[in-house]
This record gives sequence, C-alpha cells and structure tokens, in this order.
Amino acid sequence: MKILVLSPKPPWPPHDGGAVAILRGIEGLAFNGAEISLLSMRTEKHGLPVPEAGKEHLSFLHSHETVEVDTRIRPLKMLQNLLFSWEPYDLARFRSDEFSRVLCRVIRDGGFDLVQCEGVLFTCYLGKIRNETSAPVVLRAHNVEHRIREMMSDQASGSLRRAYLGNLAGRIKRCETDAGRLFDAIIPISEPDLRWFRDAALESKPILLSETGVTFPRYFSEPDEANVKVGFIGALNWEPNLQGLRWFTEQVWPVVCKAIPAASLHIAGRGAPARAPSWLRGRNINWVGEADDARQFMASVNVIVAPLFAGSGLRIKIIEAMSIGRPVVATPVAVHGIPAVNGQELFIADDVSSFSNTLISLLNDRELRKSTGEAAVSLVKERYDNTTRTAELLEFYKQLCHGR
Repeated sequence: MKILVLSPKPPWPPHDGGAVAILRGIEGLAFNGAEISLLSMRTEKHGLPVPEAGKEHLSFLHSHETVEVDTRIRPLKMLQNLLFSWEPYDLARFRSDEFSRVLCRVIRDGGFDLVQCEGVLFTCYLGKIRNETSAPVVLRAHNVEHRIREMMSDQASGSLRRAYLGNLAGRIKRCETDAGRLFDAIIPISEPDLRWFRDAALESKPILLSETGVTFPRYFSEPDEANVKVGFIGALNWEPNLQGLRWFTEQVWPVVCKAIPAASLHIAGRGAPARAPSWLRGRNINWVGEADDARQFMASVNVIVAPLFAGSGLRIKIIEAMSIGRPVVATPVAVHGIPAVNGQELFIADDVSSFSNTLISLLNDRELRKSTGEAAVSLVKERYDNTTRTAELLEFYKQLCHGR
C-alpha cells in the first residue's frame, strides 16, 4: 500500500512529542509493509535541514521532501485575519504557495492509495489534494486543538489576550467539527479525542483510535548517584509547557529543595533559548537545552515531572518516560487519556501541596520508584506496542480503500 504522509514538521530529530508521534507512526506503517512517502514542512522552529546522521534514521521511507514554510506570527496579518476572516490564524500561518506546488507534484507523480494528514491544519490544502487524487484523505489528529486554546484563555492574565484566545478557540472548534465532513476518516491518538470527534462529527465517517506506540520498552536502572535528580523535557517554544514549568519552578521546586537540599532539577527541550530566563535560574536548577537523545536524558534522572495545565491528545513524553521505567508525577491534564492508575504506574497531582509531597515521597524512596517504574513498563508493553498499533491502522486503511 502506498501512503503519502503530510507533516507540519520534520520527524527527525524526535525532540518533541509531535515529532515522536509522526516518527513512530511512519516507522510502524513501513515495518508492517506500507510504502511511505513523507512531505514535511520546515518552519523557523526546526532549524537546519536534517543532518546526514538523521537521514539514516529515515532510510525506511520511499521518499522524503521538506518545504520551507514561514509561520512567524505577524501582528498586522493577525489583525487582518481577526477582522476579515473566520479562518483560525493558527492554521492560516501554514498556508504556502510553494508547499501547494510541491504537494501537487508529489501527488501526481506518486500514485498513492491514501493520503494521511498529521493535523487539522492540512484542511486548507484539501482542495489541492482532491484536485490531484481520488484516494482517501485521512486526518491523524494529535490533539483536539481548540481545547488547548480554551484552557489557555481561561488561564490568561490580560482581558485582551483572554478574549483573543477565546475567539481563536471558537474558530478552531468550527474547523475541527468540519473535519468529520471534509476528511474521509479520522484517526485520533487518544481516547478523549476519539470521543470528541465521534460526538462532533456532522456525518458518520470511519474513525479509529490509534495511540502512538513505543519501540522496545524496557526498565532502565536508575543512575548510580547519591543525589537524586528530577527531569523535565518538552518543547520550550510551546506556551503551555513554559507556563507549567514556571509554576513548577516558582511554587513546587522551592518546597522540594527545602525538604531535600541535595536534589537537582534538569530541564531539556527543543526550542530552548540560548540562555535560561531569569525565573529558571533558581536553586539547584540545571538548564540543559535541547537533549541529543530524549530517552538517554530521561534515563539520567530519577523522576520525570509533567506540570501541564493546558493540553490535549496523548502526552508522548510521559509514555516514553514510562517505557524506560521512570516514575512520572503529572497534573491531571498531562495524563488525560493514559489508562494508568494513580499511585501504581504514575502519580497525579493537581496543586502545589500534592505535587511537592508526592515528589518528595518518591525522591526519598528508591523502592517506590522501582516498583512504579516496573509497573509503568508493563503497562506500556501491553497497551502501546508500536508494531501492533500500526498494524491495526494499516488494516483499517486497507479496508477504507477497498470500501470506496
């Protein structure tokens, strides 16, 4: 089966959850026998072209092209969009004549059986795709995007910002609701998002839950060091991550340091500024920047934290941490959609007191960390095996094509 995957970012290096989700998906489909061609955007967030070492990791692809797309926020265009359009500016920024041109050429030359779009932003390219092929076009929804903007609006401090984010959430919601009519099938990657798309669909369309999988889950022993380490990893150019991290460092971390003075916090992620902001230069905080290997970074600490207050979809980095046996302390938003038992495979905390007390207990109890990590690995093996998840997806695609 020949599948064209359209991506808003390169999947390599897999330094953020979105890139990991794209990479795991195309790896699994290819492993199960599909011929995968990838057309990805490269925005200002993604730096230089994929290095030669990275290309080796994408050698399973039949073909791979990237197109430079300028998605920088421009205040005048944002204002014009707000006043004279109902299209979400978050999607309009990804419109590109050059990407359209390359997309049409790739489809004409490819003879694809199916087109898979990694995100609702590709709605604005559907007309071009339909003009070039009669193959099914599916939406692989990493998130229900409007929910994220609603949460950000609720937490915004200024009234103008709150109003703008609320307006943007409404526009994105209309776009996501229309997805059930515009795409031939929907592939959410978390159960809560599956339920939303089912309820919102204006007409019955095929829909399949296909959670992002993990390859080779196994327990990694803790670092052999006397002083315990806490880790945070996530895209540091994504506002919900920064907001959650700031809450953690300003309110939770001082409590932890007071109880365990030798503990240290290590922060890594794509999009980090060259120099840590002033609110991150606190006690026992180490600013790592972009980690070369996310798994290796998570294995180097004792506990991973995920203090997220706005989000949707499946938090891939939490699944990755669980897959190597690192206990995770996270907010309810961060673990939404993960079928783990609080206190068994991970820990859920929703305020300063519960978050700090849980983290202190874990850092003081090596056996608790080990038992939680082992239970987490077992859950990942059972639920998130990448080969199994993508085999189910490929079978769904074959039935979709044969039913047309």
